[in-house]
Amino acid sequence: MDRNTYNKLIDDLIKYSESYYKYNISLISDEQFDMMLKQAEKIEEENPSWVRLDSPTQTPGSDLVSSDEGNVHARPMLSLENTYNEEDVTKWYKKMEELTGENPEVVVEYKFDGNSAGIRFSHGKVVKALTRGNGLVGENITNNVLAMEDVSNVKSTFNGECRGEIIMSKEEFARLNVDGKYANARNLASGTIKLLDVNEFKKRKLWFYAYWLEGSKNLKHSQDIDLLREMGFRTGKYYLCHNLEELLAAIKEIGDNRNNLEIEIDGAVMKLNEKRYWEMLGSTAKFPRYAKAYKYHQEVAETKVLSIDFQVGRSGKITPVATLNPVFIDGSTVSRATLNNIEFLKQIDVRVNDTVYIQKAAAIIPQIIGVNLNLRNEDCLEVVSPTTCPDCGSILVKEGDKVDLFCKNEFCPGRIVDKISYYTHVLEIDGFGDEIIERFHYLNYLNKVVDLYYLKDKRHELVLLDRFGEKSIDKLLFNIEESKKVPAEKLLAALGIKGIGIKMAKIIMEKHQTIDEVMNLSIEELSSIDGIGDIKASEVYLELAKEETRALIQNLKELGVNMVATKKEVNDNADVAGLSFCITGALSLPRKEYELLIEKNGGKNVSGVTSKTSYLVTNDTTSGSSKNKKAQQLGVKIISEEELRQLLKMD
Repeated sequence: MDRNTYNKLIDDLIKYSESYYKYNISLISDEQFDMMLKQAEKIEEENPSWVRLDSPTQTPGSDLVSSDEGNVHARPMLSLENTYNEEDVTKWYKKMEELTGENPEVVVEYKFDGNSAGIRFSHGKVVKALTRGNGLVGENITNNVLAMEDVSNVKSTFNGECRGEIIMSKEEFARLNVDGKYANARNLASGTIKLLDVNEFKKRKLWFYAYWLEGSKNLKHSQDIDLLREMGFRTGKYYLCHNLEELLAAIKEIGDNRNNLEIEIDGAVMKLNEKRYWEMLGSTAKFPRYAKAYKYHQEVAETKVLSIDFQVGRSGKITPVATLNPVFIDGSTVSRATLNNIEFLKQIDVRVNDTVYIQKAAAIIPQIIGVNLNLRNEDCLEVVSPTTCPDCGSILVKEGDKVDLFCKNEFCPGRIVDKISYYTHVLEIDGFGDEIIERFHYLNYLNKVVDLYYLKDKRHELVLLDRFGEKSIDKLLFNIEESKKVPAEKLLAALGIKGIGIKMAKIIMEKHQTIDEVMNLSIEELSSIDGIGDIKASEVYLELAKEETRALIQNLKELGVNMVATKKEVNDNADVAGLSFCITGALSLPRKEYELLIEKNGGKNVSGVTSKTSYLVTNDTTSGSSKNKKAQQLGVKIISEEELRQLLKMD
């Protein structure tokens, strides 16, 4: 390899690193980046005179947009060196054995797919919070961290710094990403934590998972994690391994279970447990030698972009969609991938006829993560942002400072089809796909949601259509009629009202039992509902006040669509209303059964013990577990499964 090729490799690595850390856009997969980084390290080792000071091999990635001398980390926040195979894990452990002269204990933890941060406490109060930044200097996010509920729940007199990961749960990401405009939870969390408006920040729920206690006097890392839990911090599960076999088994178990977690993780972190070895082994400029990260392999495929078209959603938002040469990846064939928005399309610079890398975000959604620039030629055509709607020809507009383009024509065919498609999807009306809805709209059978319920009057025409018949049409019409019986919380979500997704509709209908009640709520009443807030309350109020929304609901009511929420099956004798429960350990029934009963009877389930917790439920009431210790420290009553059953009046 010549020096020019080396410089090109470093330039690409810098571009990919800046895109990931500063702009929350992954231009290539983590695994591809790490392979390129290892290639650069090897070249630099063989040609030390070539090494550039700005090479990503010499400095950690940085998310700094602005910095201040007062935001210097007391101790550098280093990255971890990544590996993707068991052979490297084995080599690392063997090296640790050689350097320590024993079979060292290793703590294996989740590698969170979030945003690293350090939080400084004085007498249990947050005094400063910084992002990792470039590892030496971070950005000040103190005001937002102070507004995080799980940080404010920490009850201790702790003086020092706690480090961890700021994460958005899968559920919260799904709630905020109803329109599919965000690529993944990590990117959204990263943008959220740096918001300047604390009120806007509070609308998005973030969690802080602690994994490091700076300056602790404990001799072992596992003791630090236990102490963090006792102090009230949210922590991930960890495994204490005494040999290589246990280490590999822990990595495998975490990988097997990661899709069942409420948060995204992308690997496992290995750290020597005894901290005396940390000082002995030290660190490189970028990585500690006593720790390593195992990243789970995510399948990446190459394919060609056949076209990039623009589609309009029910809100009028224009989204670029790439049609791909079909490729099999992670268990299914992929032929289309959305590109989020116009700005993302420009950032990643995808062109028609490009060869691209794709993977499945969260193992589900096809996502273009980069372009194979080595195969780009003159046939690869840049995509021009549209000025008119691809479906109706209306002039596209921007809303405020948003980057997205919108079609404002309420009668746009694309918007109509997407509204009906969304309605049938949420109500789970089997038999409808976008192609059928588009076809029925083209034939003038479906022009608005309520037209679904008039299709039965067109039965004699529908059965004559190609690829249909009496049985399939009758089944479709039966499913449409059955949709009239769905609970009103589903109906409310299906209406496509901005700000009301499936989860929010459920929360609203728990307090207000009919759609009519919801339609008459004031802004103040809406803002008092958990999770809405003042700004969203105003948005929802205006949406509900629209003439078209009110007309749709009235028409659906006249057609016999249910407007009443599911009535909770409450045990009048149960004694849990207004109480909160943290359930842990092995039980005779699945934990979910008890949690559902608690919720149905007006109680609340929590994942950790705080001063606000009413009961800790465990069958091992005398154990020395961290939750038991914390309950005792805070005066939270510990009860057995049998006592919970008595409160629920189950026997």
